[in-house]
Amino acid sequence: MGMPGKPFQSKLEPHFDFILEARRKRQTWEAIAQQLAAQGTTTTPQAVHAFVKRRLKRRYPLGMAPAVTKPAAATRLRPEKPPAEMPELTESLPPPSEFGPDPLTLSTKKKWGIVPPT
Repeated sequence: MGMPGKPFQSKLEPHFDFILEARRKRQTWEAIAQQLAAQGTTTTPQAVHAFVKRRLKRRYPLGMAPAVTKPAAATRLRPEKPPAEMPELTESLPPPSEFGPDPLTLSTKKKWGIVPPT
C-alpha cells in the first residue's frame, strides 16, 4: 500500500535562491515578503524566516549535499602591503639616575626572606 498524494512542498521552495540572495544584501524579512508578494507569492515575514531557518538546517544524505559556495565578501583579498622596514634606532638608553633605581620598574630581587638570628 503506497502513500496517497504528493508530499508537501513549500510554496517558497522555488524562491529559496532569491531569498538567500536578498538576505546577503541585508534586506529585512518584511522587504523580502513584499517582493515575493509582488511576484505573486503571498506570505508573511515570519513564514519566510521560518522557511529559511528550517531549510538551512536540513541534512542531506551522504554525498548528496549541494556544493557550498563562499560569499563574495569572504573571498575578497586585501591588497598586499610590502613589509615596513625596521627603522634604525640611533638613540641609546637614558643614563642611569643618580637617585637609584626607578621605583616604578619591577625588581627581581627577593624582598622577603628568612633572617637568620644574630
